[in-house]
Amino acid sequence: MNDLIERWVAGESTAAEELYRNYFGRVKAFIIRRGATITDAEDVAQEAMIAGLEGLKGGKKPDRLTGWLLGIARHVGSRRFLTGSAGLEDLEDPRRRSARSMVIRKEMGELLEKTMAAMSDNDRQMLELLHRAGLSRKEIAEKLALPLDTIQARCERAHSRLRESLARHFTTVTLAKLPRQPITLEEIQQLRPAFRQAITARHLENLPHPAAALRLALPEATYRVRLQSAYEMLKCGANADFTRAREQYRKAPQ
Repeated sequence: MNDLIERWVAGESTAAEELYRNYFGRVKAFIIRRGATITDAEDVAQEAMIAGLEGLKGGKKPDRLTGWLLGIARHVGSRRFLTGSAGLEDLEDPRRRSARSMVIRKEMGELLEKTMAAMSDNDRQMLELLHRAGLSRKEIAEKLALPLDTIQARCERAHSRLRESLARHFTTVTLAKLPRQPITLEEIQQLRPAFRQAITARHLENLPHPAAALRLALPEATYRVRLQSAYEMLKCGANADFTRAREQYRKAPQ
């Protein structure tokens, strides 16, 4: 684990991904055991992981990484929740909490739709029958005239692939919040042409979204999807520092 920390401190983003994958689940489970809902636990765990990764980058050297991260999570939770007989109670105004929950549900619904649309027909069929139609695995086996063992295997595979896809999304979102070195032109040039063009138009040529879409002869919605995919590949967000890449682009022969 010390090797992972050293790699992250040295600026290797893949090390941060590994640290996140290794510890996010433990931190989330710890918060749930303290009485939080799954949604609140994910919020606290993400904030704690970001704080922890930033701390490591800033020179913190904990003796036990797990215990240190759980301590950060406890501190983050204490700022947002009050431990009472009913568990962790949100201190926010109930109207704000309700509005936040609606936003989270909307985002999760959109993410789930996008994820399922990219899955194979078999995997998508299993998830729809299980979670939309509300059928048991035995009922699905009868409906599809397949052995129960086959349905069990398909359901496990579909759930496994869904978890992997969602985990990749949350890792990308979390890492996008972390401070990182300025984006370089070399990183952008390594992207596939469609994504490179989207980043170039927006961040190297400083075109607003409508003008960038027009430049690329794309519907604006398609352009925005490509731009978001480019951010994910660069492991950054729209507010990343593109100054260095812009300077390199202006100096490069066109």
